[in-house]
Amino acid sequence: MARYIYARTSTKEQNVNQQAELLSQAYPDAIVVKEQGSATNLNRPVLEQLLESLKPQDDLIIYDLSRLSRDTSDFLKLLEQFNQQDIGLVVHNMGGATQDTRTATGKMVLTVLASVNQMQVELMKEKQLIGIETAKKAGKYKGRKPVDQAKIDKALRYLDNGLTKDEAAKLAGVGVATLYRNLKSKNGVSSNTV
Repeated sequence: MARYIYARTSTKEQNVNQQAELLSQAYPDAIVVKEQGSATNLNRPVLEQLLESLKPQDDLIIYDLSRLSRDTSDFLKLLEQFNQQDIGLVVHNMGGATQDTRTATGKMVLTVLASVNQMQVELMKEKQLIGIETAKKAGKYKGRKPVDQAKIDKALRYLDNGLTKDEAAKLAGVGVATLYRNLKSKNGVSSNTV
């Protein structure tokens, strides 16, 4: 049986070491794994590698629920996977208390709070959309800065010279999606066939 601390912050500007140190003091026998990236989904390289290495009777320790996932369905799938594999999840800070999925109460509390977490994310997105609409009405919202047409033309020339779309976009300094959209609008072709 092994215990793993998964410490995560959303950006590199945030200090993941503080979280890791706090958890290490509470769980000195645990192996610390750190990652910096968004929790909007579970597609994070360090987390994926950690999840693959977990074995029955291991415990995964996180500071709070948002460190692991902000998506309720992802969290519930992961919780079900842990239950089937006999892996415990310990959430160190749930309103000042620790919750452990090896207990019935801990499982129930974490399931409910995962839904609350998801609601908070959705409310934040709603507020953001309201802010954008308000700025548009006031004439202050300009949207994304348009991509330089010269860069798109450069990418098109690279395509004509035999490069792949990925290579052409990268060399020209434009996104692949931008290149696909441009090709679609020029050719009137579905982006699935480009």
